[in-house]
Amino acid sequence: MCTLSFVPTKSGYLAAMNRDELLTRDRALAPQVARAGELWTAYPREPEGGTWIACNERGITLALLNWNLPGLPRKRSSRGSVIPQLIGYPDLADVEWAIQSLDLAGILPFRLVGIFWPQDQVCEWRWDGASLQRLAFPWQPRHWFSSGLSDEAAEAGRSEICRMACNSSDAGTLPWLRELHRAHGSAPGPFSMCVHRPDAASVSYSEVVYEPSQLTFRYVDGLPCADGPATVLTLPLATHRELVVA
Repeated sequence: MCTLSFVPTKSGYLAAMNRDELLTRDRALAPQVARAGELWTAYPREPEGGTWIACNERGITLALLNWNLPGLPRKRSSRGSVIPQLIGYPDLADVEWAIQSLDLAGILPFRLVGIFWPQDQVCEWRWDGASLQRLAFPWQPRHWFSSGLSDEAAEAGRSEICRMACNSSDAGTLPWLRELHRAHGSAPGPFSMCVHRPDAASVSYSEVVYEPSQLTFRYVDGLPCADGPATVLTLPLATHRELVVA
């Protein structure tokens, strides 16, 4: 259960993601910088090692949303294992080859969104539990929504919040994006951007800011609307060999 936003800028892009989970689920670990293949990467982790969003020094961001289809297959492995196997690749062609090579048998349906600055492309791979389909989107603002209650209801409710927010004079800026992911619409609830349910909530906020000289990953552990302290990791893309943690 998640909400993902992509906003291109004049020289790069912004991406933001609310992670919505059951309150009984184990707390995720704060993001860290690590090597994957030849690349520096940054992402938070589940205790088992998986993740729902990651970025690398080539300006690539991968984000995974649950796809809540009827008649789900029996689960044998976590959806969170997908992104760590892909984020070490440097471009779209390599990620495409790698995902086609994965053994997805037993993994519940998902939508994997890839933002590829080197190719100015946004792609989505949809795994329905039996087959994998790839979609391509133009380099334009876009949002993705999922909810364990209803993907369709989440799409309807949150799309309206996004549509109204686009009327703001600062639409497309970083402060606007942060405010959008804190939004409740008419009231906090299961289909607001920042989710509030008795048994589930938006448990974290992740943000990627890509510019030609560096990529910044910002992470807030807790409700986006609570404005909690943030962990910020910076990957300097020019040297590829420095790390600043704030």
